[in-house]
Amino acid sequence: MSLSLAALIGLVSLPLFQQQPLSTDSLVIFKAGRHYHYRALFVSPAGDTLSRESITLTPSGTPWIGQPSKQTAFSLQFHYTPQDSLTFLAYPNPKSKPKEKPEVYTWSRSIVTGAIENRKEILIHPIRNNQYEHSEVAPFPQIKIPSLQVGGNWNSMTVIMTGWGAFKGTVKSHYEVEKQVPRQYGNLTLADCWLVHAVGRHSKLGTSYLDFYFHPQYGFTEMKYRFYDGTIISFVLEKVTDQP
Repeated sequence: MSLSLAALIGLVSLPLFQQQPLSTDSLVIFKAGRHYHYRALFVSPAGDTLSRESITLTPSGTPWIGQPSKQTAFSLQFHYTPQDSLTFLAYPNPKSKPKEKPEVYTWSRSIVTGAIENRKEILIHPIRNNQYEHSEVAPFPQIKIPSLQVGGNWNSMTVIMTGWGAFKGTVKSHYEVEKQVPRQYGNLTLADCWLVHAVGRHSKLGTSYLDFYFHPQYGFTEMKYRFYDGTIISFVLEKVTDQP
């Protein structure tokens, strides 16, 4: 389990205060009926491409059970192949603790997690299931709306708790907004995407990087990670579909 500092405080207080469910009427990025289709790529420190797959992110438009007063729920559908799971049998799980039996990867076809979308902040829990567990120790995809301008910057901290093996610790992250540029995703042209660079320093493992593009109506359209051990993982939007 891992939490930003603000989310951690919120969850700790859950038994003490009755929290009202989040209002989802104003959701734009995470509105119900929208489907975000991403192309995912995993490259080993040696430069070998170990997997390519598609991942579908689908908002439910309902509060997330983990923090219903603040976060809205979305599901992730993974379209990995049997070969992917075989490939990673021989690849060490980064959560494995030194001098202990290496952990194996566990595989899920779908999961549900949470996102924040309000007038001050946009944040998603990273895609961190299956072979993508590295993303737990990098900066989370996050936008602080008041700082969304060229040269804008902010800081955050993630507390990684028991259950994440060698990842347990804290990640202090710094974000800087570089520029606003057009991006093309299939037939979708977005004229005003923000490019943000983030650096996260884990208390034990070292430094990881996240470069991402953000659009006010379509959220995090590209997320490109470089991790402390040389692993590279990227998620790039291919198309967006809306259902009535």
